[in-house]
Amino acid sequence: MLDHPSEFERAAGDFSAALGWVDPDAVVPACPGWTVADLALHLGSGQRWAASVLLSGRSQKVPQVLRTAISWADWYAGTSAALLAAIRAVDPDEPCWNFAPVDQRAEFWARRRLHETVIHLVDLAQAGLAAGAQLDPGLAVVPAEIAADGVDEGFEVFLPRMRARGFAPAVTRQIGVRATDTGDEWTLSPVPQGDRPRVERGRAAGEAVLSGTASELELCLWKRLPATVLTVEGAPGVAADFLAARATV
Repeated sequence: MLDHPSEFERAAGDFSAALGWVDPDAVVPACPGWTVADLALHLGSGQRWAASVLLSGRSQKVPQVLRTAISWADWYAGTSAALLAAIRAVDPDEPCWNFAPVDQRAEFWARRRLHETVIHLVDLAQAGLAAGAQLDPGLAVVPAEIAADGVDEGFEVFLPRMRARGFAPAVTRQIGVRATDTGDEWTLSPVPQGDRPRVERGRAAGEAVLSGTASELELCLWKRLPATVLTVEGAPGVAADFLAARATV
């Protein structure tokens, strides 16, 4: 079973270290209008917010952070250390607010902030590599086990969340998803009543089946890679509609 707190600590450490090598003014290709400083501010503010939610058990406002002449790497490392301390201070089964249609328990936040961090680590790596920073290209790939869990979180948390926020449903026809490197499979089926698609784990079936590595699948769901990296079996139009929809935010 994936150890979300430990993996979060590793990913947050990688993000902080990479920040030290990338110009804060570098453009982030996956986030139009953002610089690396904006990315660090967004992620670090989110770590502080999640820590406050965990420690209070209640919904909180995202903190307003002053932009001063600070070391973004040091500041971000501090926010992540605070979140990690909060994660380890609260029992995973303790009741705690979250924004998703899942159990309101503290364990949600270690998983959520892990995936928020790995996606933005990819953003940072893409920005740094495009700007010529000496970064490991492997930072732009999500480790397979983490990515498979991220795909599962996307289907469980974000598909219904996007529908609840007023976006058109991403799942309108049955579609299968297969991670070629981990063996994880999902079947997504639309539900006539309500906004939450049915997710069946352990098989990939439908009018179209999407296949790729777990990292490719997660990054395509988050619009960090073009859909062309995936293999499509069955109806290409069904696959294209799903991949073009707002499945995450």
